[in-house]
Amino acid sequence: MGKYAAVVVGPAGSGKSTLCGVMAEHYALKGRAVHLINADPAAETLPYEPSLDVRDLISLEDAMEGKGLGPNGGLVFCMEYLVTAGQPWLVDQLGDYAEDFLVVDMPGQVEVLSNQPAVPAFVKLLQREGYYVTVLYLLDALATTADCGKFISGCLFSLSSMVFFECPFINVLTKCDLLSEEFRHEALEHFCLCEFDFMDLSRLPPRYRAMSRTISSIVDDYNLVTFRPMNIRDPEYVTNLCRLVDETLQVSDEAEVDDRDIEM
Repeated sequence: MGKYAAVVVGPAGSGKSTLCGVMAEHYALKGRAVHLINADPAAETLPYEPSLDVRDLISLEDAMEGKGLGPNGGLVFCMEYLVTAGQPWLVDQLGDYAEDFLVVDMPGQVEVLSNQPAVPAFVKLLQREGYYVTVLYLLDALATTADCGKFISGCLFSLSSMVFFECPFINVLTKCDLLSEEFRHEALEHFCLCEFDFMDLSRLPPRYRAMSRTISSIVDDYNLVTFRPMNIRDPEYVTNLCRLVDETLQVSDEAEVDDRDIEM
């Protein structure tokens, strides 16, 4: 088996740590050697036991106290330190899992994804070490139930993140199990396909409606953003996402992705 890694990014609260744990459990049950990496120096508690934890190198609290920084500045410092001065430590730690499948849980703050090169530099480091990498971008499905502006913003964040990463990119709409049954049946598929004409912008002020339509038309014209729905309570959704990751990474030539009806 080659060296493969799935790097999970997305806004805070989008369910990254939970999905990382669920994916790792799925792969382990299939008999695959899989290891979880916590790359978030600000993590307080985790729903899994990481094999590699960046907090063993540097924590947000250390950076804030040692450098006199606030939470956001401290996080940026930690991530920059990880891929610069901390790089030998990271490479040495990765050496223990050279033949294993890695699932990487990244920080959720927007600053380190949209404005700083640290997270893309982390991915490039994995690639230099011989890993085939795919990035999973997570967006909370509840963004589809507000005024649709949050969903459009999430799509733009996905596009801006794609620009930074030179590797395959998968968008995942998480927490679909929290949506109402009626919404899942009638609207979820349209959001997953980013069919913006279906979205109700009536609750937005007129000028924001016009702006949202213009922005959504740009996203639609390039046709780069679609989402896979995720319900971690349904094993079939987890299975299909992991199969898609395998297919994207070409882990197995015979890997096939079974499309499942979006109804849950």
